[in-house]
Amino acid sequence: MTVLIAIPIFRVGCKVEIDRGRSWSVVEEALLWAVARQGRTIAWLKEQADLPHQIVVGALARLMQFRLVEALVSENGASFKASAYGLRIVTGGDALPYFPKRFSKRVGFVIEWATGEFFPTSQITLMSPYKLDQERRGGAEIRQLNVSGGLPPMSHSANLNRLADIATRGWDERIALVDGRTATLHDNEFMIVKVIDGAPRGLPDTTGPKLKALVDEACALPTGTKTMSVSYAGPREEDEALADEHPCSFDHSDIIIGGSQQRECFEGILQRAHRRVVIHSTFLDAKRFEVMSEPIRAACVRGVRFDFLWGAERDDDTEQKNYRAALTIAKMIRNDRDLRGRCTIHLRSTGSHAKLILADTLHDGWIGGVSSCNWLSSPFQSVELTALLRDQHAVADVAEALRHLVGRRGLYDDLATEMAITAIDLRRMPSGKGIDRVRVLIGEEHDRFMRVASGAAKRRFVVGSNRLGTTARPGALIQGEVAASAHVPATVLYSTTTGPVKNRHARALAEQSAEAGVRLVRTKKIPLHGKFVAVDDDEIAVTSLNWASASADPDFPWGEIGVQIRSEGIAAAVCNQLEGIFPMLKEGASASTEAVSD
Repeated sequence: MTVLIAIPIFRVGCKVEIDRGRSWSVVEEALLWAVARQGRTIAWLKEQADLPHQIVVGALARLMQFRLVEALVSENGASFKASAYGLRIVTGGDALPYFPKRFSKRVGFVIEWATGEFFPTSQITLMSPYKLDQERRGGAEIRQLNVSGGLPPMSHSANLNRLADIATRGWDERIALVDGRTATLHDNEFMIVKVIDGAPRGLPDTTGPKLKALVDEACALPTGTKTMSVSYAGPREEDEALADEHPCSFDHSDIIIGGSQQRECFEGILQRAHRRVVIHSTFLDAKRFEVMSEPIRAACVRGVRFDFLWGAERDDDTEQKNYRAALTIAKMIRNDRDLRGRCTIHLRSTGSHAKLILADTLHDGWIGGVSSCNWLSSPFQSVELTALLRDQHAVADVAEALRHLVGRRGLYDDLATEMAITAIDLRRMPSGKGIDRVRVLIGEEHDRFMRVASGAAKRRFVVGSNRLGTTARPGALIQGEVAASAHVPATVLYSTTTGPVKNRHARALAEQSAEAGVRLVRTKKIPLHGKFVAVDDDEIAVTSLNWASASADPDFPWGEIGVQIRSEGIAAAVCNQLEGIFPMLKEGASASTEAVSD
C-alpha cells in the first residue's frame, strides 16, 4: 500500500555570493611569528618546529605569496624574515589577510512546520494544494499534517543560519552576500513523503527522529484518514539578547561628554571611515542633515557608503513628520552627485529610540558608538553622552543590534544581512585581554542593571535623564532610595518634565525623594539630553533610555540600547566632568548654580 504524507512547509530561495578561500593554519601563523624579528633558515625552522621539510617549505611559500614573508639571500644561503607588512600584522595583533575567490549561486531550502527541520529543496518532493487535490481525486491515499501550537522561527537570523548551513561546504566557504532582490518565501506548499508498504521514501538522510516518528504515526492511521493533527515540536524563536560582557582595555577618552563635542566626535568618525558607515537616529531633521552634509560628502568622495536609519514612532504625527523629513533628505541625496549612489536614507521607521553609529577604519577595525545623541537631528547644543566601542566583539553586538532593527523583512533586507555577516566576521577576531569589561544593554536588561547597581553601590549612585515623567519613581527614584538606604549618596539629574508631570509635581517629588535620601536635581540654563547611570567610581552605563520618564518595551527589546562599562575610575571621571557643567550635581551644592557653558 502506498500512502502520501503531506507536511506543510515554508520554502525560501535566494541568490547568494560565497567566498571560498583557505584559512591560515596554526603552523603558518607560528612560522610567521618565528621569523618576525630575525631571518631564519628552513633547516632552523624545521628543527625548532619539529615538522617535515615539505610542510615548512609549503607554509613559507604561502606566506611569501601574500607578501607576509620575504627571502634574504646572503653568502651563507637563504633565510626568511617577515616583511614590513607581516611584521605590522604580528605586532598589531591583527588577523592574517584573507583573500577568497567569490562565486554566486542560487540556493533554496524548505522548513517543515511539524518539527522545524530544514532541507535543501533539491532533496525533497514538493506539491502545491492544487496538485495535492489532483492526486486525491485520482485515488491516492493522502494524509495531511495539520500543525498547531506554533511554527518554526522565521526571523532573519534563523534563516541566515539555515542558509549558511546549506549554501556553504566546509570551513573554507562563508556567505559574503545575500541578494535581497532575489529572495522568495512561499508558505502554501507541502513536502511529500511517499510511504510504500511501511517504508518511507523521499526523506533526506539528515531527517531527525521526531519527523520520522510523525511519518510513521501518520502512516499507521486507518485507511481513509485524511488529516492528522500534531503540535509543533521544534525549536522556538530564541530570546533576543546579546552576548555577555567582553574583556577589553577601555580608554576613558572614548566617553564623549558635551554638546559640540558630539559633533567633533561624529565628524572624526566620518573622517576615519574607510568603506562603511551606518547611523541610527531616533529623529530626522532635513535642515540639520544639510548642515552636516559636508563631512558626509567628503567621506562619500573617498568611497564610503552610508545607510541612515531612524526610529521615531511615538505617534502617527511624529512618524509622519520624520517620514517627510526622510523624503526631503532622499531628494537632497538624489540631487547631489557626490551623495547619490553612496547614501541611502531608509523611509521606514525602525520604531527604536536607540542612537547608534557603526563605521570601519583602514587599520583599527570597526568602531561602534552607543549614544544619547540624535545624530541626524541634533543641533549639538545639549549635553550628551556617547560611548565609543573599539573592542571588536563589543562592536559586533552593535552590528547585531542594527541587524535586529532592520531585519523585520527577513532575507529581503540587504542591510540586515550585511550587519549579520559583519557581526559574524567581527566575532572571529581574537577576544580582548584587558581588565575592563563592556556589555551592550538592550530592553529590560536596563532594568536589571539598575536593580543590581542600586543594591551594590558603595560610594555613589547618579542617574542622568533628559525628562522627568510618570515613570520616574519605578524607573529611577526607587533605585536611588535603595542606594540611599545603604548611606550611599544618590542623585537623579534631569532637565525637563514631560506628559502630565508639571513643575509643581516635580517639586513635590523632589521633596518626597529628599526625605528618602535622594536628591532630585533639575538643570537650569544648560539642558541635559544624556542618559547615564554612574555607580561608585568604576562603573557607568550610557544609553538612549530616559530612566526617569520611560521604560523598555518587553516586546521590543531593541527599542532602547545602551552600554555598560566597568573600568577603574571611569564613573568618577565622568561625574567630575559633569560636575564642571552642572555644579548642582555636587553633593551639598545648591540646585540653583550652573556653569555658563558646556
